[in-house]
Amino acid sequence: MRRTSLIAGAVCCALFAAGAYAADDLELPPGPNRALVYGQCRTCHDLQYLKESAGIPRDAWSDLLDSMKQYGLRIPPDQRAKILDYLGTYLGPNPPPAAAATAPAATPAKVDGAAIFRDQCVACHQANGRGVLAQFPPLAGNRDLFLNRDFPAFVVLFGMEGEVKVGGNSYKGMMPPFAHLSDSEVAAVVNYVRGAWNNDKLNSKRLPPLNASDVKAIRGKALSDTAVFDYRKRLR
Repeated sequence: MRRTSLIAGAVCCALFAAGAYAADDLELPPGPNRALVYGQCRTCHDLQYLKESAGIPRDAWSDLLDSMKQYGLRIPPDQRAKILDYLGTYLGPNPPPAAAATAPAATPAKVDGAAIFRDQCVACHQANGRGVLAQFPPLAGNRDLFLNRDFPAFVVLFGMEGEVKVGGNSYKGMMPPFAHLSDSEVAAVVNYVRGAWNNDKLNSKRLPPLNASDVKAIRGKALSDTAVFDYRKRLR
């Protein structure tokens, strides 16, 4: 067995020993595709073990990604390549200087909510929006999306912890915060989900789409995930 396979196997065991998300989520080094790592890797574990594993070579990160398949990781080849590029560069043996890592990326003229969903949400909620029974609640047909105009943005920004019932099924767990997304990205993905899978038919209140200014105001409230759950209960 290759040495890198042994490293990856050891890291993989450590990753899954974590089990749940950290209470205070860690921040990975800035760099292209960091958001994709956040969206895919926090499905099963916090980011502490990624940071502690910084410095392993690129082929060890590649082996690690392959080993995750036994735990259900399913990512298309283009996403895998982007994740591996980030891990091998910014958490590899020779990360770039901080100044280079923090160089601002170009901001797209228009944010694609469907692309944000694909990169950040599919691992749990699935491409069809139906989630995973007893693990991750569906977004398709989920009336929580229309409790009020702002509620879904609260969930995206701050996460939510508590038991919810959707479609007659109970889901008790914790969604991590996705505050690494920009205001425009949060607005775009909420608007996308509200219109996908015939969810627009649930919009009986005729709630208007969110915009970046709305999300910026919500972000400033800085709620905990349990406070978001309490907010949900007050809205229902």
